[in-house]
Amino acid sequence: GRSYCVRTQRMLNQCLESLVQKVQSGVVINFEKSGPDPTPIGEDGLVDSSRPINSFASQPWHSCHKLIYVRPNPKTGVPVGHWPIPESFWPDQNSPTLPPRTAHPVVRFSCVDCEPMVIDKLPFDKYELEPSPLTQYILERKSPHTCWQVFVSSSGKYSELGHPFGYLKASTTLTCVNLFVMPYNYPVLLPLL
Repeated sequence: GRSYCVRTQRMLNQCLESLVQKVQSGVVINFEKSGPDPTPIGEDGLVDSSRPINSFASQPWHSCHKLIYVRPNPKTGVPVGHWPIPESFWPDQNSPTLPPRTAHPVVRFSCVDCEPMVIDKLPFDKYELEPSPLTQYILERKSPHTCWQVFVSSSGKYSELGHPFGYLKASTTLTCVNLFVMPYNYPVLLPLL
């Protein structure tokens, strides 16, 4: 949040230049933790059972309202994505309108360590998360070879949480956290392919 008081054409140009430098190309997402906290990891990167797990005390990383950077294609300048973030409802053919939804998707993440999955020739989308308490927490765990699955509540017909549509994963260099968006229910689809 910033305001500018523009009195001259020159000031207008300066203000616009200042704003353009601050603009990031991306989408705002609400990340919410689902389920218990992960098992604490010690300094050596192994599970530390001596540290207590307090799943009920709210931590800053449990809920983050942050940007994912949507980078444009260097050749065309247009962002390319293959898979959507699921809607938070199951389509009903009898409904004349779509149900209301929030402007920013609510993506829930499970803190259960999973194997990241990709297969040759099946595209996936990879978005870098804006730095936040969530990215800091994931990077501090120093686990670049595991990931946390992401869900949208009510996106499945018979399940309240729905099926995973991707995962959060630290980069191999532990410099950032990425959101990988895959086909809906990818853990079932990928082995079939």
